[in-house]
Amino acid sequence: MTDHYIELKEAAHVFFQNNSIINSLCFGNIRLNSSGFRHLIFKDLKHKRDQKNQIKRFQLLEYVKPILSGMKYYQEYVEHLDAKYFAFIAVLNNNIRIKIIIKQSSNSTPIFWSVIPYWETRHYKGIKFIKLHKGDLIED
Repeated sequence: MTDHYIELKEAAHVFFQNNSIINSLCFGNIRLNSSGFRHLIFKDLKHKRDQKNQIKRFQLLEYVKPILSGMKYYQEYVEHLDAKYFAFIAVLNNNIRIKIIIKQSSNSTPIFWSVIPYWETRHYKGIKFIKLHKGDLIED
């Protein structure tokens, strides 16, 4: 593990500790807990995300609170087993689109589940779009 990765992971952990509840216009209170933090690192119980993917998610955490606090409506919704997943999509600096996923299990308080770069544009002899998501609210 690189020093940069360790620093960002620690900063993400501090972010979760300092923002355990985010007041959302859409849901009221949203909890940031160990399940959401773990999901930033692992795809599922056995498979860890690659470090580059984790780093990008850690870097996007700074946008979670202002987006969730300011957005009144979610843009995507999926039900799976006993859980509901809601996605908020925001465009940053006119070139980065991120998706924040909220999970709610059987009438419990909604929790932060994930933040992903929905797309990112790079300018080099035109625009190149990089797909950084699967489009699956449960896995992303």
